[in-house]
Amino acid sequence: MSEQTTANSGSNQLFVNTDTSKIFLGNNQTENDSYINNSGYDPITLKAGTVLGRIGSSDILVPTQSTASDGSQNVLGVLMADLVVDSGDTVMAPVCVSGRVAAEKLIFVKPGDNLNTAVSNRRYKDKIQGETVGIKLVYSTEMSHTDNA
Repeated sequence: MSEQTTANSGSNQLFVNTDTSKIFLGNNQTENDSYINNSGYDPITLKAGTVLGRIGSSDILVPTQSTASDGSQNVLGVLMADLVVDSGDTVMAPVCVSGRVAAEKLIFVKPGDNLNTAVSNRRYKDKIQGETVGIKLVYSTEMSHTDNA
């Protein structure tokens, strides 16, 4: 996904920074799963790259948070596309459950959570690679892969 930000906008010049880096780098497998907005009022907006978990008792997808104790603190996968869900709606969310994912592009919704946050004595980076179907975190550009074109 590309993202553009305006660095400087003057009367005669416009400088725009364009990020064309990828989140999903290849060999990715997905599944569609229900995402329910149980909030009372506002739509929920989630960005591609959000790390997701599942509430064990209700089977509902939610962004994973280290302080949760309902099962959603464990990683199910990574959201593959931006998602906007109106209050009370249910949508199908594309979730990456396997493949190569850029580590620096992952999004944790709880402030302070990151790949080094420990949950049940295990860091998120280890949980993602060890508890998912097979997500491999990539920490830099690999010069041997076709994702460098």
